[in-house]
Amino acid sequence: METKLLAVFSAGLTSVSVSELCGELGISRQTFYKYRRRWEVEGPAGLVERSRRPKRSPGLIGADLEDEIVRLRKELPLDNGAQTIAYHLARSGWAVPSVATIHRALCRRGLVVAQPQKRPRSAWRRFEWPRPNAAWQIDATGWALSSGREVWIMDLLDDHSRVVLAAKVCSGPTSDAAWDAFCAAAARWGLPAHVLSDNGTCFTRRFCPGDSEAEFERDLRALGIRHILSSPSHPQTCGKLERFHQTLKNWLRLQPLARNHAQLQRQLDTFSAFYNHQRPHRSLRGATPAERWAATSPARPGDPLPDPPRGSLHTVRGGYIDWCHYQIGIGSHLNGQQLLTIARGHDIAILGAPGLVRRLTIDPTRRYQPTGKPRGRPPKPRTGPHH
Repeated sequence: METKLLAVFSAGLTSVSVSELCGELGISRQTFYKYRRRWEVEGPAGLVERSRRPKRSPGLIGADLEDEIVRLRKELPLDNGAQTIAYHLARSGWAVPSVATIHRALCRRGLVVAQPQKRPRSAWRRFEWPRPNAAWQIDATGWALSSGREVWIMDLLDDHSRVVLAAKVCSGPTSDAAWDAFCAAAARWGLPAHVLSDNGTCFTRRFCPGDSEAEFERDLRALGIRHILSSPSHPQTCGKLERFHQTLKNWLRLQPLARNHAQLQRQLDTFSAFYNHQRPHRSLRGATPAERWAATSPARPGDPLPDPPRGSLHTVRGGYIDWCHYQIGIGSHLNGQQLLTIARGHDIAILGAPGLVRRLTIDPTRRYQPTGKPRGRPPKPRTGPHH
């Protein structure tokens, strides 16, 4: 008010420049003349601050629609943001306003807490396989029972449709747990062309000494399925499944803590059905994963893949070398020597300084692979006269 009065009463002074006065008061010339016109027409009442709200707002939603938005915000058990509310409004037959309009309605009703530090990461490049079953993502995440005991959930997600293929409770992220979950998914949805995973030892022995391939990898290759591994410290390769874990755990936190494996498995089955068939997915433009799956014919794996050759160095100790989970007999005369092992599946060639030392096919039913020679030291040659 003081600024407005100074602008009005100083204007009549001949020694005062309007431009200089506006600069001192921090207002524009247009604002200065607006105050003068209001004073001349209305007097002191003309200087009272007025609302800048427009006389009509054709884009303002009705009270009934705003009440429905608020109801959905409060009643949706999971993912109750503006985008998800828009999907549910469309499915219920409402004339859906923009997502920004829904967000402003939630702000007006005090249902949104401002988080200016959270900004969309527009620099990420999104990638999606073109068909269902073109690629599955597999990983494990931890959870706790009501007793506080930690359990694990081994789950698989279809990269194209976001269908939860399987979610199985297990005691730990082991190769057996990974294969059991994979088989459960394959029995329901068919076999994929590719499987994506991180470098966990239940999926690969890529960074382990000795054996360079895990049973999970061998089983996939036998089915003609290509195994794709993420780069170390790069979880974005399986980012869809990593993000799914957040959604899954948000839902589990709304449920009573399970007392045992069976109860937790029932919760996972309930969530999988809800996620696949009822929950509109933002990345799928409001479609459910099951709807996205049904829109395109699924991919299939190719022919069984040949075993890749694998080479490794081993030192002979006690007359044998350790290879994978097996002990391969060589002979005590080579103790201390380092030998090169070249393997393709269970077919192995062992080479040393003199050349080929041994060639064999591993017998998976026994740990020790004998040389086939009689046990014990060879007999010493006989000397002296013949009788």
